[in-house]
Amino acid sequence: MTENFPVLNSLSCTVENIEGCRKRLKIEMPFEETLPEREKIVRDFVNKAKIAGFRVGKAPRQIVEKVYKKEIEKETERHLLKYVYERAVKENALEIVNLIEVEALHYSQGEPFSLSVVVDTKPQFSLPPYTSIPVPRGDVAIKPEEINQTIESILESKASFVDVKGRTVAYGDFVVVSYSGSLENKPLLELVPTAGVMAKGENQWILIKEGVFLPGFIDQLIGMEAGQSKTFTVVFPQDWFLEPLRGKEVSYTVSLQAIKSKILPVITDELTKEISGLDKQQFMEAVEKSLKENKEAHARNIQKLKIIDYLLASVDFPLPESEVEKEAEWIFRKAVVESQEKGTPIAILEEKKEEIYEKSLIQARKKTKLHFILEEIAKKENISVTKEDLSVEINKMALRERMEPQKLLKKLSSEDINNLMNQVFFQKILDFLLEKAKIEDYE
Repeated sequence: MTENFPVLNSLSCTVENIEGCRKRLKIEMPFEETLPEREKIVRDFVNKAKIAGFRVGKAPRQIVEKVYKKEIEKETERHLLKYVYERAVKENALEIVNLIEVEALHYSQGEPFSLSVVVDTKPQFSLPPYTSIPVPRGDVAIKPEEINQTIESILESKASFVDVKGRTVAYGDFVVVSYSGSLENKPLLELVPTAGVMAKGENQWILIKEGVFLPGFIDQLIGMEAGQSKTFTVVFPQDWFLEPLRGKEVSYTVSLQAIKSKILPVITDELTKEISGLDKQQFMEAVEKSLKENKEAHARNIQKLKIIDYLLASVDFPLPESEVEKEAEWIFRKAVVESQEKGTPIAILEEKKEEIYEKSLIQARKKTKLHFILEEIAKKENISVTKEDLSVEINKMALRERMEPQKLLKKLSSEDINNLMNQVFFQKILDFLLEKAKIEDYE
């Protein structure tokens, strides 16, 4: 309906700076210029009105206006709000990020239509120099030991475990243990039910490696023999993630049932064909090629992170707080969901809620700032996402998901596609900046 409004030469708008990107718009429109819109609303009500004694759309106008007076005024007010706000934004060349609040609205017969709104606007800033940003060359050479480590990890699925006889536990072994913890002479599991496997375990397989499982637990198993039992104390650090265990001395009684050694199979043509469909030589070449591609991708990621760090450090400007809060909320929810999927108890997440949100807020400020910087560079360099760019990314996703691209496209929501376009857009800008970067020999 708003496309038929008269040209508003007399629309007035005052822009007040509140703080940072937040502004207040005070807008006013003469009463006579609201009449065309009210007239359209009244006609619409007359055409659709259901009033006793009249057929639909046949009731006299004056009766319709009397019966539906409040509804007509409310609908006119709603249409005027949208139109007047959008017109004021356009005439003042404001780049609005979010409408925060309609503070005041006045619409009354014979009086000017007035409106006061609070908005967040796009930040204004000057771009720093963004060509020839120094980035490290990166080490992409493949070492023989890296190939061997990669092959070992691939062969893990074919590994076998044998019992170790005639020696004690050493680093690199696997052990099968049963254990229970106690605190102040009471079973830990009763005192702290959320402790789970930290409190008790039966026939648990544990890798004897530094940093695995509980602090100091592995060290106590070194030198034990199969069939041996042992009692020892573990002191939990003050910053341990489970609050009830922080700083506590827990006594563990452990029964070591077996020591296991992992045996990897010998690489043969038959084995590599079973794993990958390639003979031994082709398999080795494929591993090396994959390693090289991964190292090159890693080097590019490091270079892009250096570019991002440079951009964030080279310019400062106020951010639209509503956008920061929106991003922080999204990061916070994602962090909580991921923690729950990893098995973190809800009680722990509730306890750390403020800490998680504070970290989310820090990330959100960086992401929001980077968003505006990259968007400004894209505007200056005429960078945009084409249908071909989006198609390439969807094909990559389809390959990862093992789906046909068209089926994947149907599965994606409009929000998914919008998020994907944003990812492609910002990666395209970073690729542009990387092409223009200055490669240097430093880490």
